[in-house]
Amino acid sequence: MPRLLVFQSLWAMLDHQGRATLPLEAQLEQIAAAGFDGITDHYWQPAQARRLSQVAGSLGLAIEGQVFPRTVDDLAAALDVASQHGCHHLTVQADVRAGSLGQVLPLLQGWQRLIEQVDFPVLVETHRYRVTNDLPFTLQLLAELPELKLLADLSHYVVGRELPEAACAEDDEAIHQVLRRSWGFHGRVASSEQVQVGLAFPQHQAWVQRFLGWWQWGMRDWLARPGTDQASLSFTCELGPPPYAITDAHGLELTDRWQEALYLKQLIRDLWCQACR
Repeated sequence: MPRLLVFQSLWAMLDHQGRATLPLEAQLEQIAAAGFDGITDHYWQPAQARRLSQVAGSLGLAIEGQVFPRTVDDLAAALDVASQHGCHHLTVQADVRAGSLGQVLPLLQGWQRLIEQVDFPVLVETHRYRVTNDLPFTLQLLAELPELKLLADLSHYVVGRELPEAACAEDDEAIHQVLRRSWGFHGRVASSEQVQVGLAFPQHQAWVQRFLGWWQWGMRDWLARPGTDQASLSFTCELGPPPYAITDAHGLELTDRWQEALYLKQLIRDLWCQACR
């Protein structure tokens, strides 16, 4: 049967000053005890990947590795590290800005040849200030590269394009095109003006429902694809520290991100149950 794995981002475990308040082992123990299936963290430096793999493995946690390559050689080195230490999948934030398809297609084609040589999924994340920064440009990439698989972080397109709160059929179809090519999710709720809003605030509920609708649409689309009956789909709770998290005049956050992550985890598992019916 297909499975949903809910991950917790280690970046999201940092405090409001961007510091880790617990050792790695204690962080992963907390994540495992809370019922998450895995963790998300940087995964291209050999020593860091080895330690993360050992601790996560001892707790039964899967790993989503994150890498930020600029060249074909960068990704080759990262794939070598991930192959040695293992992961559920690798997420690529393509640290490249391109003004045209011609500038970036050779790079992505080179990456694709490398990706075909490893036995775990490698997904290109939709993210601002990356090659997938702009939604229309990303759709052009998908048209040119039918084999390209994405990791959908829809928050960047909502705030980056200032999508209106009221649903628009054209915007939804563009998001659906991204979801049709996505094999995992990073999760936070954005608004037109802010990349990460409080999940429980009344003024944000229209956006919460909008994102839940997109995520469930993506789950159902993934479930209908050939070959997913024995596979697992990942969703990472990625509620980042400031400046992603909104703060008050004293630099203190307006929400408890750990409690929000637990709430989001349950929302996502409920969505999955509905999508599987």
